[in-house]
Amino acid sequence: MIMKKKHKDTNKRPILVLKTFSLFFFAFSSFYLIYNIYHLEKFSQHYIAKIQDVYSYTRRFGSYYNNTPEVYKSENHYKTNNVSLIVNTASKVKTLSSGIEKLRSQLNRLTNNNIWTIAVFENPADYAHFDPIRPEYLTQFDKYGENSVMHRIIQREGLANTYQSFYGCNLKLTETYTETDSKTKIRTLYYPIYNNKHLDALVAIDIKNNILTKCLQRYNASYLTVLNSNKKGNIYKIKELLPCSQLNPIHIGINLFSILKMAFFPTLILSFLSNYLQIYLIRKRHAIQRDHMTEFYRRDYYEKKLLKQRAINLLIIDIDYFKKINDTYGHEMGDDVIRHIAKRISNCISKKDIPIRWGGEEFIIYFPEMHRQQLYFKAKKICQSIASTPILGLNITVSIGGISHKNIHFNDAYKAADKALYQSKNNGRNQYTII
Repeated sequence: MIMKKKHKDTNKRPILVLKTFSLFFFAFSSFYLIYNIYHLEKFSQHYIAKIQDVYSYTRRFGSYYNNTPEVYKSENHYKTNNVSLIVNTASKVKTLSSGIEKLRSQLNRLTNNNIWTIAVFENPADYAHFDPIRPEYLTQFDKYGENSVMHRIIQREGLANTYQSFYGCNLKLTETYTETDSKTKIRTLYYPIYNNKHLDALVAIDIKNNILTKCLQRYNASYLTVLNSNKKGNIYKIKELLPCSQLNPIHIGINLFSILKMAFFPTLILSFLSNYLQIYLIRKRHAIQRDHMTEFYRRDYYEKKLLKQRAINLLIIDIDYFKKINDTYGHEMGDDVIRHIAKRISNCISKKDIPIRWGGEEFIIYFPEMHRQQLYFKAKKICQSIASTPILGLNITVSIGGISHKNIHFNDAYKAADKALYQSKNNGRNQYTII
């Protein structure tokens, strides 16, 4: 019975591991999905706030521009660090290099270095600043006058007379487009600078369109999330227009496959740790409860339980002439005999019955539910099973004493059963006596 039980438990273990994994996987995936939904909302707010900060720093440039003095410059191409000043007509110009460099530094910090170009165009086009200068801008904005390209941008983007707005969008973020020469996808932030109702300058800031992707990558790395910017294939998503933008809303979503993929390995590790812990605790409990030789309960573990019982049905089993076996064949042989007898006893009782190794060669079998006649047949079966065939080449027998009583203290029941045991021994051994 003991060996069969172990084999059965071994067969069940993979199923239990699979059930544990499935439970953990479902729980962890659900939790991780909720965790990502929470961070999706949080990232969206964080990203919008970042774009608002970009706008805020851009607006500050207007004050810097207005307070920068003018100096006379002849027609030429001037360069300070990375900022180029193209003077088309000799005139007084504002030297904005230092302010543009500071603006780029702040915006790069906010956009993870995704600022492509910052340009400041004067109206009329006597001069312009570029950081850095690129052929695309020189081609498009080479020379223009009061009613040329810059004014068309102002009209197209709805930025005319923005000086009249207290709280509205006095700047504009364009839709995503691909720059013709560089083939780079960008969005341009336009900020017109008015003084006395006159358009003095237009600040154009090209922002690489992968800013959202890079921000998501950094956020995912920081918070162990799997947010993405895909338009399709998401189980949950947010679609939102950026402030001061009318087209190309951002998409932030959560893909179910990514959730399951991220949940798999932690769940696998957790399942193995859980299974290991269960096995450890089972073995620990088994070591505390069970005798390692027979797999029966230990006396010091189960005796306190028996002391609480009042309906007592038990057998005391003692191996006949066991001392002689030890003296003749040695203690190792004696231990092997005990193991074999324990197996035969186990084969004679059911799972709900309680076998206890009470002493060296003495066992108690406690039966939770059994009347006297059944106890008699159980004792007979055990005696016959042990005596039926030799054990390790030896003819081994046992003597049994038993008691069945509905209301008795265990100590009294044990004394009575022990007395019956000795009666069996005195009657010639290989006997059973039930009182």
